[in-house]
Amino acid sequence: MTKITCLVAVLFVCLLSGCVPSATVPLQTLNYPLYPQQRQKTLLVLLRGIGGQASDFKELGLVDMIQGSAMPCDVLVPDAHYGYYRDRSVVERLKQDVIDPARAQGYQHIWLAGFSMGGIGCLFYLREHPQDIETVLLISPFLGWDSQLEPILAAGDLRCWQPSADEQNDFPELLWLWIKQYQQQPSVYPPIHLIYAANDWITGDGPALLATVLPASRVIRDQGGHDNETLVRLFGRLFLPLSSTAQADEDSLRRNP
Repeated sequence: MTKITCLVAVLFVCLLSGCVPSATVPLQTLNYPLYPQQRQKTLLVLLRGIGGQASDFKELGLVDMIQGSAMPCDVLVPDAHYGYYRDRSVVERLKQDVIDPARAQGYQHIWLAGFSMGGIGCLFYLREHPQDIETVLLISPFLGWDSQLEPILAAGDLRCWQPSADEQNDFPELLWLWIKQYQQQPSVYPPIHLIYAANDWITGDGPALLATVLPASRVIRDQGGHDNETLVRLFGRLFLPLSSTAQADEDSLRRNP
């Protein structure tokens, strides 16, 4: 059995046994300012997956990668563990404990990045508060097991799929109903950028299905599985070019107000 298989097995045992942490109020966060006494214009919020800890982003080098990029930004990591998804409070807590306070502090640009389960949090947040976020990054997002996505795939196209009335408040049907709405009016929402690995058996068909409703220029399909090394590499491949473009645009506006 591989390490990742063991991890998933342990997680499912935890979920079934009820040992998942409960959601607390307020949502706890880790803050990584670029400079302690100087707030940047941009805040990048990182949403974790179901495994690991919020501190992993720093330990794995992602915070240093972000703050060494072309775009000066502060980083904030909410400890949005599975308990917030289980009780469906993740959007409310992000709004009240992370995004609104960030706006009040003076951040002009807020980017939201979701890894694995964190991708669900990103998309549900967009569903409720699209005006709050400037850019969304999805790194190997988990969007439902393949068995749950089979009815959508069998319909041949997301536009042709319609869940039953009993399913419309369930995950992932609720999520994919919103993605279907997004497909009809993408201009209402901030840009969504997606990167995923071809051999990721955990995310399965979900990212590829999402890719069908996004512009091809915002989708990257890479190699790898669902391990930390791959997720870090995928994030860098997606974020670093975008940060360079964003900073070039900012510089241009400064020179030509």
